[in-house]
Amino acid sequence: MEKPYLFFCPVTGMNVQGLTSDDAPTENGKYRLEMVQCLACGGFHLVDPSKGPLPPADDE
Repeated sequence: MEKPYLFFCPVTGMNVQGLTSDDAPTENGKYRLEMVQCLACGGFHLVDPSKGPLPPADDE
């Protein structure tokens, strides 16, 4: 069963819902990146579904 999560779209600045079917921990125990198609901008982003939404990056 797929599990919903939120990720931050850097193009639109919105939180977007994604779905993941893998709850397995990573081999290194740090993070797992998945490529998802963003519903807000139509592009692709690498996200870690276990971390929840990321804060916007500072553009300084």
